[in-house]
Amino acid sequence: MKTSNTFSLSIQKNIGKNIESMDFEIGRAFQELNFKSMMNRSGINKTKGFKAVSVLLLYAILPFLKIKSSGLHKKGNGKKDVYYRFLNHERFNWRKLVYLLATKIIGLCGNVPLREKVLIADDTIVSKTGKNMECVSYHYDHKTNRSILGHQYLQLGYHNGINLFPLDMVANTSSKRPNDKMRDIDKRTSGWRRRKEALGKKTDSLSQMIRQAWNNGIDASFVLFDSWFAHDSVISNIVGIGYGVICRLKKSRVRYEYGGKRYTLNRLWRNFVRKRMKAIDGGLVKAACLDVKLPKSGDVRLVFILDRNKQWNVLLSTDTDLSASDILNYYARRWAIEVFFKDAKQMLYLGKEQSRIFDATIASYSIVMIRYLLLVYILNKRRLVGPLGPLFRELSEEHMLLDIAKQTWIGIRENIIKSSYILSYKIELEVLLQLLDLSEDLILNQTKILCAKL
Repeated sequence: MKTSNTFSLSIQKNIGKNIESMDFEIGRAFQELNFKSMMNRSGINKTKGFKAVSVLLLYAILPFLKIKSSGLHKKGNGKKDVYYRFLNHERFNWRKLVYLLATKIIGLCGNVPLREKVLIADDTIVSKTGKNMECVSYHYDHKTNRSILGHQYLQLGYHNGINLFPLDMVANTSSKRPNDKMRDIDKRTSGWRRRKEALGKKTDSLSQMIRQAWNNGIDASFVLFDSWFAHDSVISNIVGIGYGVICRLKKSRVRYEYGGKRYTLNRLWRNFVRKRMKAIDGGLVKAACLDVKLPKSGDVRLVFILDRNKQWNVLLSTDTDLSASDILNYYARRWAIEVFFKDAKQMLYLGKEQSRIFDATIASYSIVMIRYLLLVYILNKRRLVGPLGPLFRELSEEHMLLDIAKQTWIGIRENIIKSSYILSYKIELEVLLQLLDLSEDLILNQTKILCAKL
């Protein structure tokens, strides 16, 4: 038993060092971006035991190793309580960490003209099965045309014309909750603030997120979003913050002032626009512009678009100097956030957390954004342009190879120590451990050489 305990302590003592010294792409990115400093500034640290940066690194590489978070402690990486406490900590400021990381990577990607910079907002629903989960509620899913139990995430991202950089998210909770119980925590913590914003209106959450982006120095020409957020008050708030708006409009009863009178979109289409449609972008669609006024937002430009199926839709721009083609091209970039949701769910484990605690939900989603930002960082460091899927698969193969090598060595090390009373009964245990550490360092150095060759 004494030998086993000593071995366990030895493993725990060295595992953090070994994780950080393994020369793989995500590990190098952690060092190059100085994650330890950013985590300390965000209040994400630990006073003893496993290093917080090592725990986050392990969480970051989970999708690349094709294992769930529950498998971390099974692989010799500390007790499971280490990981549960890390995710459930209500004082960790995950929003600040994501912003620090995103702004650093954006700065490293070079200067981009202001006209190419946009913010994109959209939401997605992740279904859940546990009715006892904190802040879980029913949300109407337009894709399935039914209400589902889960979390609805409002996402804000920055797009520089090439890549999307996730910046912030709010987990919104509807009034249709099967469980109203909330974790009793200090109301001065980040966890309580995230719970409070989750219970607010989604439109208010969007305005707050936009202001947060402005306060963090995110330059952008426009904010892009769909018709759900296209309210005069929301548009006016965003313009007041300092960004322009390009969005899609609903065919509702909202009236727009034109020629001194107020009309709905249907009336504007029939009375003034239908006969003015002209082909744009190579004749794929027809469009016409109409400058109108809104009570709060003031002068805006409407772009009526007619597709091949003779269906018309309307886009709004707060910049009345943009052409119909420019407005349509800007709005088309909103697709980037749909790609982010797809990649996050299929590759980066979005929605895979199983905790009932809301803090773990926030932490897990934040780690998904961190994984995505790391992929964007590596892609730009390699000066590549394209989707993240091929890069993810390449890194996954590399990390799985290194993980197999690490786990194989840990098994060999354990068997040597357990058999030491037969194989080397004249050698002191401490001396044997030193010899094993030297062997381990040689293996790690050889791994670095092999990775460099790859």
